[in-house]
Amino acid sequence: MQGEGEVAVKSAKVWAHSPTAASCTVTNDREQTIAAVFSPRAEGFTPLEIQAASLAACIAASVRIAARAADIGPLGQLDVEVEAIKAEDEPSRLGRFEVAVRFSDPLDEAVQDRLIHAAEDICTISNTLRAGDTVVVGRRA
Repeated sequence: MQGEGEVAVKSAKVWAHSPTAASCTVTNDREQTIAAVFSPRAEGFTPLEIQAASLAACIAASVRIAARAADIGPLGQLDVEVEAIKAEDEPSRLGRFEVAVRFSDPLDEAVQDRLIHAAEDICTISNTLRAGDTVVVGRRA
């Protein structure tokens, strides 16, 4: 369900440039950048925060798509909080994502729950996390 003039994204490509062990700059093909850091005390986002941010943004957009599909109309402000929790066992990874959505609109709880569950099924990031897709890491010449 794309709006007029919008194109569905079929892939995403980013580049990470790491001049030091403490940080890197991540750039997309639209030349937007974010600072990725490896200490929660440094300025920027840690990789764990970047992963949580991806899920939060995707759920927020997906709730709006679900509302439009349900003819609820445009929603007001949405707040999506994601806590990414590391697994306690090996290998080092995120083991759980706790997501909370807050609506500014006066929607009843059943409608909110329906939109949240629909969003979880729409969101590419939540679908990817549940599917456990393959990661292939190699060298580039």
